Amino acid sequence: VPLGFDFPFNGATYSSVFVNSNGNLTFGAGDTDFSESVSEFLNGQPRIAPLWDDLAPNQGGLVLVDQGSGEFTVTFDDVPEFFASTGNTFIVTLRSDGSFTIEYGAIAAADGIVGTTEGGGAADPGPTDLSAAAGLSASGTTYEQFSFGSPNDLSDAVLELTP
Repeated sequence: VPLGFDFPFNGATYSSVFVNSNGNLTFGAGDTDFSESVSEFLNGQPRIAPLWDDLAPNQGGLVLVDQGSGEFTVTFDDVPEFFASTGNTFIVTLRSDGSFTIEYGAIAAADGIVGTTEGGGAADPGPTDLSAAAGLSASGTTYEQFSFGSPNDLSDAVLELTP
């Protein structure tokens, strides 16, 4: 999807983004893989993952794109996981200065990966507790992996990432 502006991200500049149905945005190429892993996160495309999980917008909810002056917003509104009935709501807004915001509504998915990475074989800095983090960087790799033993705790949180 064309951004309508140049977005500086991890040392490159992008004029378009791939909005992937599984809750993430990639640059350079799309990604249809629904089985998120830290290895794929680090080695795949440059990525912003508000909630990389096996989401199924074809089963419910909406994925909306809004292009404004110097901003590009993607909303996943009440999108369930595959074979689930409860939805997940989050919004990611990219800005022409390279910053972005992820805003969460209700999150039903217990598992998934949330974060940002330059991809392409990025070094693993280890996970970050995003709900407790402050001053998050839009550059490099920052992530948290949620599992059924450590469920997603980002409902109603706002993450601000700056270059």
